[in-house]
Amino acid sequence: MQRASGESRVTFDLRDGKTRLGDLYQRDPCRVLFPKPELGEPPQAVMITTSGGVTGGDALRMSVEIGPGAEAVATTQAAEKIYRASRGSVACTIDVDVRVAEGATLDWLPQETIVFEGSRLKRRTVAEVVEGGSLLACEMVVLGRGASGERFASGLLLDAWSVRRPGRLAWTDTLRVEGETPDGAGFGTANALATVIGVWDAPQPHFEKARALLEAADAVRAGVTVVNGIMVARLLGEATAVRHATIRFLTEFRGRRLPRVWHV
Repeated sequence: MQRASGESRVTFDLRDGKTRLGDLYQRDPCRVLFPKPELGEPPQAVMITTSGGVTGGDALRMSVEIGPGAEAVATTQAAEKIYRASRGSVACTIDVDVRVAEGATLDWLPQETIVFEGSRLKRRTVAEVVEGGSLLACEMVVLGRGASGERFASGLLLDAWSVRRPGRLAWTDTLRVEGETPDGAGFGTANALATVIGVWDAPQPHFEKARALLEAADAVRAGVTVVNGIMVARLLGEATAVRHATIRFLTEFRGRRLPRVWHV
């Protein structure tokens, strides 16, 4: 069966005092759109998958790089759907690489990934942030289509994160779900998990702001900590509640609305 092998790479640089597109590469089914940002906001890159979803054997790579002093926002056009894999199929793979240079700022804010019953996904996100760079990143995964009464009872989700600072690995984390949602790992009846990470040279003020916002969160379980200088926040619960809580948190934490594609 035909499988997709797509890639997108986008680079932003600071030129003449403004953040501008520096480089772009895209190969089907990966594409990048550049909507006009709101007045006073940085440029946006919107990642899309023209195939309409991902299934067993597909391989996608996405890369976002922000040059010294530049500022940008990267997101996705809609929720990414991971379809049921055919019998005997290998897992689909999604590799995300994020690089933030000195004095640069990136908000990596993709919309949720919906992992259908019977699907198999291996996703790896690697962020490299040099001293003086700032990164706010969010990933949300939904296990099964709860609105349709579907549970994630078979399949594989292997979702790995890592953050590198100059010359060292600062933080790494992997979620593995194979078969039933892991009640023993604290999921309970929840079918969605959002992870928000922040990388700054001085994380404490950001941590305190995030903690105050998450203490007021309702309808979800939420918490935040700092590990090796990396802020890590989690929101766990029913998919719609987690999405709404994540939107509220990110909007208040950033002090600006999320990209318009989040509200379509």
